[in-house]
Amino acid sequence: MPSPSPDPHSLHRLFQGPRASARVEATRRRLERALEAWWRRGELPSLGLLRDGLLLLEAGHPLDDATRGLLLRAALFHGRGMRTALGHQADGERIALILRDMLLDAHRPLSPAQVRELREQDPRAERWQAPLVRLLREAAQEPLEPRRTLAEAALLYLEGEGTGDLPLHWVPLAQTHPVSSTGTRPPRGSPPRPRRPRPGHGPRLLAAAFFLASIGLALLAGLLFVQAARSWAEAPLGMVSLPRGIYRVGDPAGGERRIRLEAFEIDRTEVTVGAYRRCVQAGVCPFPGRTTSLTRPDYFLNPAFDGHPMVNVTWDQAELFCAWAGKRLPLEEEWEVAGGAAWALDRRYRYPWGDRWDPSRANSREYPAGDTLPVASFSPAGDSPAGAADMAGNVAEWTAPAADPIGDPPTTFVVKGGSFLDGPEALAVGARRRVPRDSVEPWLGFRCARTLPR
Repeated sequence: MPSPSPDPHSLHRLFQGPRASARVEATRRRLERALEAWWRRGELPSLGLLRDGLLLLEAGHPLDDATRGLLLRAALFHGRGMRTALGHQADGERIALILRDMLLDAHRPLSPAQVRELREQDPRAERWQAPLVRLLREAAQEPLEPRRTLAEAALLYLEGEGTGDLPLHWVPLAQTHPVSSTGTRPPRGSPPRPRRPRPGHGPRLLAAAFFLASIGLALLAGLLFVQAARSWAEAPLGMVSLPRGIYRVGDPAGGERRIRLEAFEIDRTEVTVGAYRRCVQAGVCPFPGRTTSLTRPDYFLNPAFDGHPMVNVTWDQAELFCAWAGKRLPLEEEWEVAGGAAWALDRRYRYPWGDRWDPSRANSREYPAGDTLPVASFSPAGDSPAGAADMAGNVAEWTAPAADPIGDPPTTFVVKGGSFLDGPEALAVGARRRVPRDSVEPWLGFRCARTLPR
């Protein structure tokens, strides 16, 4: 039977009365060292010190503004004692500064939904609400990323436009590491802390290790074979290949033309939010121009949308991602061939699945989504003859010109495929639209390609 939770009032008594003076002074000294560690190295107090500091305040012992502010930061970081720490803050401007810093922390941003919940629970929220909104508006005007887009996302929630769908635990944009006893993340590559066996258990542990090793060695070869077979089977799902040859494509002046293409591969699906976020985490790709989609204010930051197509990136940002992935943006002709070429019949389809429009095979304005859907939602019924998904609808896609231009770089590029906002004409494989290269749109994404060796 689980033991009952300790009474908070009994814990307060640990810091009350004449016998508590030593404990109080010891906690004060630990908090002083923690404050110095914060100023010098950005380390936050451990969860245990946070608990003792808040109990100290609840028992009536005063702490200076800086230490109380540090406890609020630690409470927001650990997700514990936030209301208690907030209730012991005297300065609304200081609260607003701390909340802004935590909301705009690119490695472990605080959830705007969490702040909104705190605002609803704090009877004195008016003292920090207006300063926080002012600070976030200032950050939203800064050119520095990702502060600007994080500030915009937070304002959507705090100014009443956000939905309630965002989880309270905002997903970190960088790889999350366990918090150590000092309140900091261990450095990458740190070995796990070894567990010390209890006295007298050494021989039994050694025998168990040999037994497990004998089983493990017997299974290792089979496991590696299964993993290798799985990797071989799943590898073709990432990209689809088209052979070198002559293909029919649309002519921008009307009708169709024949072109010769080298063998190439193209992504089977549009690049996803989760894939692009990994490029951001690697320090290569910039933040998107917006973190929202057409209807979702938390689109880029919420892991629920990791399987949806990436949007709100410029042509140059899309090209940068493809280069990071060892690929490039597809040529317009390559995109069109992958989208509708039935090379065995020496013809091209009007839509990826054939010549007749079918609203049940693509995310268009005739489908009741109103925003992006997870990639390959209509696969295989909506796939092209090459096996590429979402070549019609979901999001339109950037393409690259057939040759490097002579003179000034182009200011517009062709996008293909149409989006969830478009009708059948725009979703035809041959349809094309020119868009400024710096466009940031919730209906515009991309996929990557690469040339295959001869």
